[in-house]
Amino acid sequence: AAARRKNTLHDMHTYLHRLGLNLNNNDVADYGDGNANDDISANNNNKNNIHLPSLIFHVTGTKGKGSTLSLCESILRNAYGLNTGMFTSPHLVDIRERIRINGVPVSKKVFGQVYWQVRRKLEHYSQHGDDDDDDAGASLPPLPVLPGYFRMLTLMALYTFCHFENPKIDAILLEVGVGGRYDATNVFEPHYTHLASSSSSSSSTTTTCPSSMARERLLVRGVTLIDYDHTRVLGSTLEQIAWEKGGIFVREKMKNIGMNDGGYDAFLKKDRTNEAEKVIVEGQSSSHTTVFANGNNTPEVLLVLQQISDEHGCRLQIVQDSYLESFPEIGLQGDHQRSNAALALSMCRFAMEEGRYKNEASCQSFTTISEEELKGALEKTFWPGRCHTVTLPSLLSDDGVEVSMNLRCDGAHTPISINACIDWFRHVVDVGATSSSSTSPRATANQELQRVLIFNCSHERNPLPLLFSLYHSNLFHSVYFCKADFERPSAVPKRLDGDWTKETLANEKFHDGLAVTLEGMCAEISAYSLLKEDGSAMDL
Repeated sequence: AAARRKNTLHDMHTYLHRLGLNLNNNDVADYGDGNANDDISANNNNKNNIHLPSLIFHVTGTKGKGSTLSLCESILRNAYGLNTGMFTSPHLVDIRERIRINGVPVSKKVFGQVYWQVRRKLEHYSQHGDDDDDDAGASLPPLPVLPGYFRMLTLMALYTFCHFENPKIDAILLEVGVGGRYDATNVFEPHYTHLASSSSSSSSTTTTCPSSMARERLLVRGVTLIDYDHTRVLGSTLEQIAWEKGGIFVREKMKNIGMNDGGYDAFLKKDRTNEAEKVIVEGQSSSHTTVFANGNNTPEVLLVLQQISDEHGCRLQIVQDSYLESFPEIGLQGDHQRSNAALALSMCRFAMEEGRYKNEASCQSFTTISEEELKGALEKTFWPGRCHTVTLPSLLSDDGVEVSMNLRCDGAHTPISINACIDWFRHVVDVGATSSSSTSPRATANQELQRVLIFNCSHERNPLPLLFSLYHSNLFHSVYFCKADFERPSAVPKRLDGDWTKETLANEKFHDGLAVTLEGMCAEISAYSLLKEDGSAMDL
């Protein structure tokens, strides 16, 4: 599995080649049949109908990838008027959430037909295609005809964005799945390939860039806050995790990333004596290779990102929260979202105003967007399941008492994000206690506001550090542990014995002189019914 992971980029380029999608130059091949629908290009066998958007956003990190990308998407769409295609993971309820057009998940019809088009093309190629060197990893088994779960969804997203007809996509936004260096989304080269404007067979009178004008593909890359997560795969130190994430900065990826790249050890041993002489690809200015990072990362993480940037001819722009001072309100709740918004705004401004991206329809650069337009786009951003409040309709109990409830939902799963979630929850509880808003449950003189924690954690993660912070927040009257309705396949075995509840958090984590255990914390927390008999309001 580790070897196959390191070969991900080669595998993905093989699959893209079989689909007729060469994302890094004009040579788009044609390999087989596909059926069309109202939104997907009606003639997918004709390479001239493949539309390769010339603006690509690629975001990695541990915390805030999806939030940052959703902020970028809102800015590009609502302030700059671009049509966007966004790929994120995971989904909350419906798998179609991962592939969005202009902020909206694709329809069941589009999702189904894209799946079958991609599948049929790959199966058709396996029977009729030429040898495309799919066994570049000599020690690896042959590449499967159909890719695994995340690779398949990534291919479906790229296929959708390159074939969508109504509207044609101006900008692709990709969220890394795990890491970045060996991730299935890391398929775009940072060089600026000149792409000839595709001519449309439509009779539309819309003005387009003349075919003689080459379009430069602009790749905008950013790294959000890096924390400990997926350590079994990415490494046990923040520096090693940063090296994995910084892999999206690499140029000539097929050459520099793969089975023989030497891994993190080779990076540590590299002689950096002359690294101040940055490598700039011939014909490019340094502004073309600007990459971005959240300034709240540790100095050690930023040093690794800087070293990777220097090695691959990039100018690293570190974005501080102060970049957002002119924008007091954003659509996403929680103070921690402001650093994500600052990163998103910096990336978008660079792409649209400094990076020379031109609107394909008008050939015009974007240099006159007002702060009011950007402010409106930030305020319109919505990203479900992240510091997200769902207010349930009020109900009357049997004795005529009005019962109301807010669900405060967040997907925090590292200690840093749990603490950010706690800060947000404490704020909304305090505001709710004094608010006169009809959408905010309040405790009356005869009611006590009940704060109930409903907690779920996958077996791949240790819940104790997360619960430790929640326990010491003193915010909750009771706690309920819930199993997920669905559990994804995992290489990490489940702990079936009960002894893990007695394991200590860590040697340095003690409370009142005693080692902290889940069993000990649970023994001090009372249990309540979700709906109390007296009809008291609750805030989850």
